Amino acid sequence: MINGNVNEFIDGLHYGDERIFMYKGQKFFVQGLTYDGCNHLLLDRWEPPADDYIWKKESPLGSYDVEAFLAAPIWDGRTFWEAEKEMEWVDD
Repeated sequence: MINGNVNEFIDGLHYGDERIFMYKGQKFFVQGLTYDGCNHLLLDRWEPPADDYIWKKESPLGSYDVEAFLAAPIWDGRTFWEAEKEMEWVDD
C-alpha cells in the first residue's frame, strides 16, 4: 500500500475506522457503521461517484466482516491482497 502501512489500514477496519484510498485514479471510502441492530462494513466510491455502495457486508454486533472485504474480487476481479500494492492511502 502506497503512503501507508497495509496492516494498520486493515486493523482499523476491524473497529469500523474510516479509510480513504485511491485505486487506479478512483477514490474510495470504506467505513464501519452500526444500525438496525447490526454492524455494516461499507465501501463507497467517491470519484467518480457511484450510485450505490460498491460493496457492503452485514455482521453481528461486535464485529465487522473484514475477511469478506479482503476476499471479495472488487478490484478488477482481484482481491484486496492481490491489488493492495496499487492502492494509495490518502487522508481526504
